[in-house]
Amino acid sequence: MKKSLSIILVVVTIGILSFTACKKDVQTNPPVITKPIEVIPPPPITDNIYPNPCNGTFTIQTNSTDSQTVVMYSLIGQTVFNLIINGTTAIVNNTLTHGVYIVVITNHTGVVKKKLIVQ
Repeated sequence: MKKSLSIILVVVTIGILSFTACKKDVQTNPPVITKPIEVIPPPPITDNIYPNPCNGTFTIQTNSTDSQTVVMYSLIGQTVFNLIINGTTAIVNNTLTHGVYIVVITNHTGVVKKKLIVQ
């Protein structure tokens, strides 16, 4: 009887030690802390249109090689032309009448509006 009592006592002691060891490991592991990813915004569009005033031939100079949509409007809101450019582009349109136009340049970073005078 003493042997069986000793064996039971050893089994119970091992079980308690095992449970305590598992519990202790869980408590000593540090929590996982995640740091948010910092998103750096792309640089803004810095387009320039020259010469301004022009005679119908002008250049759109840009700091981006991505696709950009260029839409030219008259002052009454009519679309004069609509095209897609990649980087600096020369535009020749001798059919433009004298007046003031609004050129809207759009890409994934934003929108730029420029005034263009045709003489």
